[in-house]
Amino acid sequence: MEALQEALKQLPATFGQSLMNYGIIAIIYIVVWKLFKKRLQNWRIQLKERADSNQIKSELLNSIFTLMISTIFVLIIYLLKSLGYTKIYTDINQYPKFFAYGGFFILLIFDDTWFYWVHRLLHHPRIFKYIHKVHHKSIDVNPFTSLSFHWAEALLLTVWIVPVSMIFPMYVPALVLTQIFGFLNNIKSHLGYEFFPGWWNRSFGKLMTSSTHHNMHHSKFNGNYGVHFRIWDKLLGTEFNDYEKTFDEIQERKKGSR
Repeated sequence: MEALQEALKQLPATFGQSLMNYGIIAIIYIVVWKLFKKRLQNWRIQLKERADSNQIKSELLNSIFTLMISTIFVLIIYLLKSLGYTKIYTDINQYPKFFAYGGFFILLIFDDTWFYWVHRLLHHPRIFKYIHKVHHKSIDVNPFTSLSFHWAEALLLTVWIVPVSMIFPMYVPALVLTQIFGFLNNIKSHLGYEFFPGWWNRSFGKLMTSSTHHNMHHSKFNGNYGVHFRIWDKLLGTEFNDYEKTFDEIQERKKGSR
């Protein structure tokens, strides 16, 4: 009971963090989609803008449930940690330094792998119409799409951290860094504009997904399932064959804005 009370004390801060995250999304939307809309018109991935006010309203409503799930989930993790069921720690000397210094990259790989397979599962015809369809109603994605999920999907995409934290030491700063990266990457994926430079896919960066990569998933549906990296899509042949060509075409359009 005491652990539960301590967890509930974190509710205001946790909910406040969720609201702050949403505020960041709103600011990015206003800046990119409104203030610099003309300046960035050639940076648009989909040339035809289809994200109307009805879509935005629907995304805002869906986001409320996503934020609620996120808040509850953080409290559950905090409760499990308080009860000693997880290996989440703050003392860098509690476990070998490997987990502290390499934790971010390992957690990122865990997250990317879980996302890929759950994402493909959610595309199964018997499941899609009940859960993932909510997210795919947004074909022309924008920052608000990044939180527009069915509550069950929001839970499924993050629940991996519970069993993993019970068997794998998680240094809190590494965990926080993973969450920040995931949050920003999610916005990038649904930005609707390509900000990566032309040389991106000709460098080490090509291992990572771009905004174009995930945008094509929304517009073409069956392919480009990865979230952080292209590795699983490349290994299993689920990346669209014209991804790099599309990325390069957008880069050529961007040159006209300079």
